[in-house]
Amino acid sequence: MENQTAPEGFILVPHYEVQASAGNGSLVHSEQIVDYLAFKADWVRNTLGVAQKDLALISVKGDSMEPVLSNEDLILVDMRKSRVEDNAIYVLQLDGTLLVKRIQRKLDGTLHVMSDNPRYDAEVVSADLAADLHVLGRVVWSGRRM
Repeated sequence: MENQTAPEGFILVPHYEVQASAGNGSLVHSEQIVDYLAFKADWVRNTLGVAQKDLALISVKGDSMEPVLSNEDLILVDMRKSRVEDNAIYVLQLDGTLLVKRIQRKLDGTLHVMSDNPRYDAEVVSADLAADLHVLGRVVWSGRRM
């Protein structure tokens, strides 16, 4: 799969065999590329403002981010964005577990890690522990099967 070439005007983004849990967490078992998806190069450059090398495509597992993200949705992650900006959705790694959550940074340095589904409670990460929360990237696009 590594020798794939994109059609003219498109880029190929690797789809990894990794799921970010929209729930209680999903362990990373493999980082194997299972396929590639083509995106218009102009759209990626001008709308997302991201270089091809900084993008990864992974799947969502669970329902805690519904209605924004649903089980088995594909998410495009900007791997450069490891700094938390207010109220954006990120892929996080904590103790080998991947999560996809909305994060708000408070003035006192705490982080509120939230699900969009109201059935799930938000978690507050103290300023001291916030450094242990590894942000892999910001979700910049999602797609789903109808």
